[in-house]
Amino acid sequence: MSTCSCTRAGVRHFRRAENDAGGTAVYVCELDPATTCYALAGIHHDRLVVSVPYDIDIDLTRVGRRGA
Repeated sequence: MSTCSCTRAGVRHFRRAENDAGGTAVYVCELDPATTCYALAGIHHDRLVVSVPYDIDIDLTRVGRRGA
């Protein structure tokens, strides 16, 4: 799904997870209503903690590990 289709659908917040040298990095973006473009709201490496649009607290060091 592209950011354009997210904007048209009215998605105000999204997160993108990527592999970062064997770990997980999460990019948090928020729609700026003035420009109708997404702005980077944060980059999280070890722990993802956000309160918008709802509370999330994830230990990213455990993401993708099997049997842990």
